[in-house]
Amino acid sequence: MSTQFSKGQKWAFGAGSFAQWFINTAFNIWVFYYYFTVVGLDIRWYVLAAVIWTLWNAFNDPFIGYLSDRTNTRFGRRKPYIMIGTIPMLILEIILWLPPTNNQLTIFLYLLLMLICYDTFYTMIALPFDSLFPELYTSVKERSEVNTIKQLLAVLGLLAAALVPGFIVSDTAFSYFLNGIVTSIIVGISLIIALKWGVKERKEFRMDYQQSFKFFEGLKYTLKNKGFVLYTIIFFLYEYVILLLATLVQIFGKEILNATEFETSIITGVLYLMGAISVMLWRWLDLKIGSRKGLALSVIAYFIASLPLMFVSDYLIAVVIAFFMGIGFGGMIYYIYLIIADVIDEDELNTGTRHEGAFFGITNFFMRLSMILSIFTIGLVFVQSDWEVYDPLIDVTLGLRFLFIVVPGIALGILLLCLYFYPFPKSRVDEIKEKLYELHKEKNRKVGSN
Repeated sequence: MSTQFSKGQKWAFGAGSFAQWFINTAFNIWVFYYYFTVVGLDIRWYVLAAVIWTLWNAFNDPFIGYLSDRTNTRFGRRKPYIMIGTIPMLILEIILWLPPTNNQLTIFLYLLLMLICYDTFYTMIALPFDSLFPELYTSVKERSEVNTIKQLLAVLGLLAAALVPGFIVSDTAFSYFLNGIVTSIIVGISLIIALKWGVKERKEFRMDYQQSFKFFEGLKYTLKNKGFVLYTIIFFLYEYVILLLATLVQIFGKEILNATEFETSIITGVLYLMGAISVMLWRWLDLKIGSRKGLALSVIAYFIASLPLMFVSDYLIAVVIAFFMGIGFGGMIYYIYLIIADVIDEDELNTGTRHEGAFFGITNFFMRLSMILSIFTIGLVFVQSDWEVYDPLIDVTLGLRFLFIVVPGIALGILLLCLYFYPFPKSRVDEIKEKLYELHKEKNRKVGSN
């Protein structure tokens, strides 16, 4: 049984996507650039911090997913975690840019503490939001509509992450601190809107916490699901590519295109804006051919459009290339969070219970592993190029092009191979939706009789 939500509720819920993508993309774009080029942290210290951070996430992400599945409060299962995580995350976004600068070890320890604390509170917000999407919107039409809203606002968040710092950040460390304050204010307002008017929980799932898995039982169960394992690999590779792009774009602009921070922000802004415009195209294709084929087409379109960056050094040509890359990029962000909903829906048919927290906890863990792989890949290439510490006199053109185009191309090729075996063609998804409708009617009847 599909509960009907108002347009206002759907847009308010989408405000949560704007907040998540704004703050986390700004984090991914600027933290490495700031600590490497402004603070002067050795790349090897940064890689070590990323490794320890990821080990923490091996526990943190699945555990918060497990807790949210088993939570039962008057606010629901997911909302309390968003409420708890919001203020600490916003504070950390500000103090992240105030590291001590007396020696490498102190900077490393400060960065490590910020990474662990930020990610813990960010996960308390992002994971419940991710879990609520397939839980709230179960029909193909409504899920497609809300996903379009989510991804439009997510791309606006990406644009804000590229352009707002571009106006504020300069050569001074204080400008990064000021940018942190502005980012926190904008994200805070967005999360208040989402919490007040967007975050709802459906009554037919109110008792699902009683059948939730124990922690290690849930880990074992999710990793036995073939569709979920394939999705996890797909998501891991997607995140790896996106993180390489976000982490390197400012350095690529500076070293290869001879562009300022603001000019490079324009390039990423063009890519994200075209991504937002193309979302409507990808939604139309989703309804026509299904999410699996749509994602494959978007990956191919993105990679083909990126190939000229292997040779281009002219800024204006790079802007044009970013325009065409944005078409495929828009499709990737539209589909990547949509296709996991099919895994969760099928699981509910098999078990009678929704386990969004368990599934998203595992995917978030592998997302963090993609972070460490991206940083490790960058660190390996930089060390081989004798660029352990930032030095503008060293030529790293070939290494940066390799990281920006060749490595993502290999990752996207493996992604397409996994997608070929992904067991959710459009016909199977439509069949699941029909059976799910009947199951939800029965669950709603049982809850109403209690």
